[in-house]
Amino acid sequence: MLQNYFKIAVRNIWKHRLFSIINIFGLASGLMVCFLAIAHIKGALDYDNFHPNRDRIYRIVTDVETKENSKTAFATSPLPMAETLLDDYGIVENSARLVRTYGEVLGNEKRLDFLTFAVDASFFKIFGYQIVQGQVPAGPGTAVISQETAEKLFGKKDPIGEVLEQEGIAPSIITGVIADTTSRSHLRFDILFALPKEKMSLFDEGKGWNEYGKSYTYVLVKQGISESQLQNILPAIGERESTGLAPGGIKSLGFRSQSLSSISPAMEELMNSTYEPQINGLMVEMGVGLVTLLMAAFNYINLTLARSMSRAREVGIRKTSGALRWQLLGQFMAESVILSLLALGLAYVMLELVKPMAFVQQWLIGGVVWDWKLGASFVTFSIAAGLLAGLLPAKVLSNFQPAEVLRSRNGLKIIRGISLRKTLIVLQFSISLLAMIALVTMMRQQYYMATGDYGFQTKNVLNIPLNNIPYERLSNELTKLAGVEHVSGISEPFGHFGATEHIKTKRGDENTIQSFIFDVAPDFIKTLKLTLVAGKDLPEKFTSARQILINEEAVKTFNLGDSRSAVGKSIWLNDSTEAEISGVVKDFRFTSFNWEIKPLILRPELPGLRYMHVAVAPGSENRVLAETKNIYTKLNSYETFEGKWFDDFLYERHAHIDDISFMALLLGISFSIACLGLLGMVTYNTQTRIKEVGIRKVMGAEVAQIIWLLSRDFVKLLTIAGAVALPLGYVAGYAFLMNFAYHVNIGFETLGLCFGVLLILGGLIISTRTYKAATGNPVEALGNE
Repeated sequence: MLQNYFKIAVRNIWKHRLFSIINIFGLASGLMVCFLAIAHIKGALDYDNFHPNRDRIYRIVTDVETKENSKTAFATSPLPMAETLLDDYGIVENSARLVRTYGEVLGNEKRLDFLTFAVDASFFKIFGYQIVQGQVPAGPGTAVISQETAEKLFGKKDPIGEVLEQEGIAPSIITGVIADTTSRSHLRFDILFALPKEKMSLFDEGKGWNEYGKSYTYVLVKQGISESQLQNILPAIGERESTGLAPGGIKSLGFRSQSLSSISPAMEELMNSTYEPQINGLMVEMGVGLVTLLMAAFNYINLTLARSMSRAREVGIRKTSGALRWQLLGQFMAESVILSLLALGLAYVMLELVKPMAFVQQWLIGGVVWDWKLGASFVTFSIAAGLLAGLLPAKVLSNFQPAEVLRSRNGLKIIRGISLRKTLIVLQFSISLLAMIALVTMMRQQYYMATGDYGFQTKNVLNIPLNNIPYERLSNELTKLAGVEHVSGISEPFGHFGATEHIKTKRGDENTIQSFIFDVAPDFIKTLKLTLVAGKDLPEKFTSARQILINEEAVKTFNLGDSRSAVGKSIWLNDSTEAEISGVVKDFRFTSFNWEIKPLILRPELPGLRYMHVAVAPGSENRVLAETKNIYTKLNSYETFEGKWFDDFLYERHAHIDDISFMALLLGISFSIACLGLLGMVTYNTQTRIKEVGIRKVMGAEVAQIIWLLSRDFVKLLTIAGAVALPLGYVAGYAFLMNFAYHVNIGFETLGLCFGVLLILGGLIISTRTYKAATGNPVEALGNE
């Protein structure tokens, strides 16, 4: 019997190849989105499973209760907790703390920002991160780095034995390079500094148990110790230490253990959480996948019922011959499952195509282990989806009565009313149109940020990371090149963010003003063609005198009067560093468009320069770029030349091509499924009204009249979808744009474009199906009466 089911299913799939292809593509699209969500969930469940002692590792969580009886859970815990558990309780084999550190890291004469942590040396005895080069730190004063960090700092050089420095951290010798396993761990880091216990204890600034927000505490319990035994000792510690809390808003501290295997996915939101995926986010992803699959399943239902007339006589004859309803039910379910398995194959191909996308790798499947368990879940999910999608059509088709279908009642009503199906079409296109408006708004904003006028010269300016090349040495070489107009340098390129400091207008003043501050080299104003509105430019050479440039916004914020009167006045960069204002530059956008223009200080500082700007004469770009690359390689053969034109640099930083590409893919899938649903509805409508069309043609109706007759209901559905989605899309777009101080406007160019695309796609589908019905031979339509 199963063999017969299979044969008949294959024959029907082959006979109706167009419908089969449409169904397979729709189901495959939905399955592919679900597979990405399933892979992400599987990856979240696999977090930290590479540690040898993962079954015995626990993180200590802190529950803080305030005087108002509100409770907040923290992933961190007080610094003394680790030593208390290790020294006072025999069930703990080892403990370690991990504290986030901040500041640029100096290594190999480079200063770069990294994700850095200070840890106890025992950290490496608890966790089992794989070392690909060198060895784990044997004691304090050492460090390990990631493979990516090693490449950024040292290029092709061997990093083992090199020294890293960070403010507040003693010089540390690199002992090992860690394999890229952090994408599969709730802990992410570029550098881990191993510090002595007394140094680690200083991070709480003497607050002891009152400081619970800085340190992550991990313990390794002894063999045979259960989590309940560890959990039982923690409440007593909380009660004891809560009595010594400093007066304030905290009423009590409570502690509990969290096993390493239960950290990811996170079932609750913790303050100061690490990098474990949140269960809510995973459920949203799975929800998007299921909604996509549900839309595809409804399309399968629509298309199956649309051609149900051709199956009605088959059902009648088989029932007359003695077939039972459950046998027919099994037949139609078998067809659905076979289609879903074919869709599974296509979905796997689509999955392989989207896998390399940067967004997918970074946010969805990075670090996921693709094993047989994941493959089995894909197959099981596909079969279940096929069974659910085929259930309703199978019940409807197997319920046909032989007496009715054998009398050639082609006008047989399959479902009582189609309001649900019409609602689905409106919902599908509304969601698709809403997503399109949001995506187009995001694309326009990103393009505006990537190509907008920042107020300084970006064209024909080469932006070069110095790495460990001395600024003066490289600038001396580049100024000799023909076509080079100006050369200067900066600590961080404009167009994103930068360092901030608290500035004082008077020495010892308690009131400080946060201001962006950049270290620059001479000739900076000319290189980027900034406008000097008052005063004079910085000296042409580095001097010991403290002279700075500020922008017009700084003049207002510092209450220095107007731009002219601000020149010659002094401000204090800190209590011991006074700087004289040499000139005032016209306001320009030096940060991301997220922020309004802020106070800006440009100070000439040679040690802080990390990038070089080279202004090139028009027509000399290619030659100067090639010669600059050769000079750079000669001065530093260990580093890859990463120089870019400033306009390209800004475009890559703000366009977010990878993210937009993936969202455009989802939008394309959404519209494809919606169009398939519309196709099913149009097909159903034209098939059930085919005799009406034949009679109207015999009575003299024109083709255009028939097309409008068959199309007007669907045009109404598209119009309703537009009426629903346009205002919602406008609101959603502006909700996104509110994150930016400078943004585009949502007007007819956005709403009209999106609605026009909707009408064109829908119109093509409707017109092609209705035109075929309207131009058909009425004799064939009425011949069987």
